[in-house]
Amino acid sequence: MSSPGTALLNRLHEQSTAETMARARAQFHGSSEELADLAEQYGALVPRLRGRFLRENGLSSEDAESSQGVELLLAISAGMGQFLRNMVLAHRPSRILELGSSCGVSTLYFAEALRTLGSGTVIATERDAAKCAQLREHIRTAGVESYVDLREGDVFKTVAELGGTFDIVFIDIWADAYLRLFRQVEPLLRPGSIVLADNMYTAEDAVQAYKHYLEHSPRFSSTTLDFESGVEFTVVVS
Repeated sequence: MSSPGTALLNRLHEQSTAETMARARAQFHGSSEELADLAEQYGALVPRLRGRFLRENGLSSEDAESSQGVELLLAISAGMGQFLRNMVLAHRPSRILELGSSCGVSTLYFAEALRTLGSGTVIATERDAAKCAQLREHIRTAGVESYVDLREGDVFKTVAELGGTFDIVFIDIWADAYLRLFRQVEPLLRPGSIVLADNMYTAEDAVQAYKHYLEHSPRFSSTTLDFESGVEFTVVVS
């Protein structure tokens, strides 16, 4: 991908990595050497074990704030972003719904792919006003304003106001709210729609109700992809 958004995405990924490490240092009570050793162990683990590893070592991947009260970016990885971009290029969606956009890293990957295709819209949702301000600036910097429809406010209220159907849905909000939100989104799905839900490994316990619902409904075919945080890949069958 080569566009005005490439340098921006690289910077945002670097920022996210630095902030994640800063939060780990704030949470961890051992020495810097011990933390570095844990980071090496973490990197060697298969993705499905990483959430459990963090919990066992007192490192949370779910808190929104560090001990200093600073909001973290906690963006998707570059690998996950490339997957989202390729998914758009292959599926050629006209409407994408992003539930929990944060500062817009995943939004940019979606929008860049839509720009390559020359059509389509991603409806981005975020309740935090400061993050929305950053997201708007990132969209302007990348030059993808015509492909993004940002809806600021409570995600459940936003979804309640939507109509039509969506070709791709990406869920990345509080994990214990996944099932409630998905059931609200369900009427907006059509056969062939794809739903991607992040944090299947890093929020393993909280997402069980969501996974159970998918597994026991003949309307959906679902599998977990081994990205770092674990991504549930669901296809609407009927």
